[in-house]
Amino acid sequence: MGQRLAPVLAIANMSKIEKPLLDRRPIVYCRYIDDCFVVCSMEEEMDTCYDLLNRQAENIKFTREKPKDHWLPFLNTQVRLEGGFYRTKWYRKPSSKNILVHFNSAHPFKTKRAFTSNMFKTATMVSSGRLEKTESMELARTIALSNGYPVAPKNSYGLYKKEQCGPVIDSLDEVAFCIPYISDAVSCEIRSALHRCGLKDMVRVVESHLKILSSGWFETAATIDFA
Repeated sequence: MGQRLAPVLAIANMSKIEKPLLDRRPIVYCRYIDDCFVVCSMEEEMDTCYDLLNRQAENIKFTREKPKDHWLPFLNTQVRLEGGFYRTKWYRKPSSKNILVHFNSAHPFKTKRAFTSNMFKTATMVSSGRLEKTESMELARTIALSNGYPVAPKNSYGLYKKEQCGPVIDSLDEVAFCIPYISDAVSCEIRSALHRCGLKDMVRVVESHLKILSSGWFETAATIDFA
């Protein structure tokens, strides 16, 4: 129940398509659903394997990526074979927008922390050496900064402190009034009211664990108050 049928059909169909290729016994063959990673001893053998895959089904055609600067992308990694050893690092497709939950959004802080923490952990886990980990971490830091997250130490793995959450108040005369998070609808009403009053930079929405905040009557009352 609830399982998507498309990946199952793709895996079953690929098991049939890849059989002639496996009979040629390439040096390395890996596949995740319909993404294949193939290593052959010669360029001519690689061309033969590519043509062989495209001849298996009339309506299915594969695209091919060649190494760029000796790095070959596969899923969320880049692989390089050098001196009989392989090196890996984190990879983001050029088409990726690198959009995360923004730091100043009304989402609970633990949600934002989970996004950044998982991103930094993935960047570290898929990297093989110290140099590759450094490059992957810098890429993750750049993505975090582009989504409004503050600069964190390089060894923090995206575990930003909770007190950093919210907009920065430049003037010492201004006081941030913390309003518990209720719902997206209430947050929009609050931000609209503050924007009309010119006070949008003085209020930030934070997470609250009070059960009363999730009740329907409180949300209705809060909406009426800020309308």
